[in-house]
Amino acid sequence: MDEGWSNAELEASVNAYKRMARAAAAGERINKSAIYRELESRFGRAAGAFERRMQNISAVLQDLDSDWVPGLKPLKNVGPNVRPRIEALLGGFRIQKHTTAKDPSALIAPPMFSPELSALRNWLIAIARHRMTVTPADAMAAFGIDEAELRKAIRELGQQSKARGEPILLALIANPETGGCPIDLRSEFGVESEDGERQRLFAFWEKNEPQEAAEPEPEVLGLRPRAAQFASVEIRPDQAAFRRRVFLACEGKCAVSGCDVVSALDAAHLRGRDWRKGHNAAVDGVLLRKDLHALYDNRLLFFSVDGRVGLHPSVRDYYLDFEGVTVRLSKV
Repeated sequence: MDEGWSNAELEASVNAYKRMARAAAAGERINKSAIYRELESRFGRAAGAFERRMQNISAVLQDLDSDWVPGLKPLKNVGPNVRPRIEALLGGFRIQKHTTAKDPSALIAPPMFSPELSALRNWLIAIARHRMTVTPADAMAAFGIDEAELRKAIRELGQQSKARGEPILLALIANPETGGCPIDLRSEFGVESEDGERQRLFAFWEKNEPQEAAEPEPEVLGLRPRAAQFASVEIRPDQAAFRRRVFLACEGKCAVSGCDVVSALDAAHLRGRDWRKGHNAAVDGVLLRKDLHALYDNRLLFFSVDGRVGLHPSVRDYYLDFEGVTVRLSKV
């Protein structure tokens, strides 16, 4: 069953498995069949194949000394080429064994390292340094998460902040109508004043740098975590969301060179699009390596009507390999 499983199929399977694990931890009913049918409709692979893949994920978790989702008994026939890909997509995700905790959220052990959580933390630190706040909708759009995922993420961020002796970072996420955080900071973290906590955050991150991890963070794998990392460098919420959309649409690779190094890439607005006018959908941009983005902005690199790369004579000798490359661009 390992033949032909794309990275997108495996990533979608692992993400669905994680959602089922969180639902099980919260005591919610899980309609597994509906999840498999939804995956079947997206990828054209039989629902039964996705069910067996979920059991493979359980087997990988079992080998990592983790529990698994109830009803998804480990199926050990995980191919040697697929197992490391599943492990990479799981990251630090584990399910605690035989827990007696009354709090359902405690059934899911916090990951040692979560690329998306790390990206959200870095983004909020940058927001604090600019003495800004963001709305829940801003955060959800920038990182492509829903309300339930946001609540879980900010709780974990709050726990991290408290453990590090920092002001509670999630105070920067404020409801535009009430000015309050999506969760009760007083009851969960002992914060007396949300406005006061925001002022503490502004002062703290003006003077301090994020603590270095005890161990180097692992390489970020998977399209969605890499998209979150890519989005986090832009503090303007609409532009962070634009970066994520373009990154996903271009599958994390420069449309011209194929470069997939996150820190070497930029989301470029296509000619005629203006972010100030709300042109921030995936179809409004293209993912380019930073040097190629600079050429494009300076009209030294351009795209023909049929999407072919053209070069100005002054740079042609240096970028000749890319001349004539066909790039898939939106016709909108």
